[in-house]
Amino acid sequence: MPSLLLRHWWSRILLAGLIVSELAAARQLHDDREITIHRAEDVAARRAVLIEYLWGAEGFPRERLPDAVRREIKSPVDHLTALARVDELRIDLAPGMQGIAYHFIPKQPNGDLVIVHHGHDCQLNDDPSPEEVGHGLQRTIAGLLREGYGVLGVFMPRHTPEDCTGQHGRMFAIKTTGSPIKFFLEPTAVSLNYLKTRATADTFPAYREFHMVGLSGGGWTTTVYAAIDPAIKASISVAGTMPLYLRFKGSIGDREQFEPTFYRLAGYPDLYILCAYGAGRRHVQVVIRRDQCCFGEQQHDVERTGMGYAEALQSYTDQVTAVMRDLDSGSFTLQIDEVAPYHMISHYVIRSVILPTLRATR
Repeated sequence: MPSLLLRHWWSRILLAGLIVSELAAARQLHDDREITIHRAEDVAARRAVLIEYLWGAEGFPRERLPDAVRREIKSPVDHLTALARVDELRIDLAPGMQGIAYHFIPKQPNGDLVIVHHGHDCQLNDDPSPEEVGHGLQRTIAGLLREGYGVLGVFMPRHTPEDCTGQHGRMFAIKTTGSPIKFFLEPTAVSLNYLKTRATADTFPAYREFHMVGLSGGGWTTTVYAAIDPAIKASISVAGTMPLYLRFKGSIGDREQFEPTFYRLAGYPDLYILCAYGAGRRHVQVVIRRDQCCFGEQQHDVERTGMGYAEALQSYTDQVTAVMRDLDSGSFTLQIDEVAPYHMISHYVIRSVILPTLRATR
C-alpha cells in the first residue's frame, strides 16, 4: 500500500510539473494575430531582418558547401523502385553537432527537386503499407521519385540516424553568431548550394526549381526556411505550425517554435506570407484534425479562443489570404486532413495535396 500511495503522489507531482512547464511556456508566447506585412517592400525588408537575426553579420550562407559528400551509398529508404542512386551530404553545424541530408536521384528526372524534411524522428524509412500507418516519409519520397522529382531528405539537428539525442532546448546555450535557430536551417541551405552549383553530366541532373515538404518539426522548418529563401517555389508544411495565439497543450512545441525574440520580428501569419509571396510561389499549410500530437482539434482550446477548431483556423486563413490578394503575387492555402488517424503524412495528403501542388508549379 505505501508503494502504491508513493506512486500515486509521484504521478501527481509529475503531472503538476508538466502543467507548470506548459503554463510557463504559454506565458512566453508572443501574440502574433496581427499581420504586419502588407506591401512588397515589407516582404524584402522583413526577410532581411530575419536573416540578420539568424546569421548576424555573416549573412545567409549562400556560398558554403557541405563538409563531406559520399556518392552512391546504400539507400537509407527501402522500396524505392524509381530510384537511380543516393548521395549523402554532411554539414558541420557546431562542435559535436552535424547535419545530414540524403540526395535521392530519380531514374527519370523531371528537372525539379523537393526537399523532404523530417521532424522529431531519426529515420526516413518508415512503414510502406498502403494503409494510413507510419509517419509517411517513405511513401512521400517514393511518390515523388515516381513522378521524376529529385528528393533531398533532411533531418533536424540531433534527430539524425547518428545522433538521436534531441534536446533542442540545450542548443540555445551554444555560443554562436546570430541565433541557434540557424542550425535548423543550414543543412537545407548548404545542401541546396551544392545541388545548384555541382550538377554535371556525371554527378546528378541539374535542377530548375526547388520545393519543400515537411512533417512536424520538418513542417516548421519548411515554413521558416521558405520564408527566408525565395528559391523555394512551393512549400507544404504538414502538422508543423500554427499561429502562437492559438497554441495550447502539445501545440506549444520546442523552443525554436516559440522563441519570443524571433517571433516578435515575424509571427506565423507573417511567415506564411513570406513563404507564399512571389510569382508562382505557393505555401500550403496542412493540419490534421485527429492529430494526437499537435495542431489538431484535441489540442485546441474552445473556451480560451471563443471559437471552434475549424473556425479558428479559418479566421487567420482569411486574414492571410486577404493580404495575398492585395499583394497579387503567390498563394496561401490551408487544408485540414480529415483522413489521417494521427500525426503523419497520409496517402490522402500525398495524392490530393502534395503532388497536385507541385504539378501546378510546373
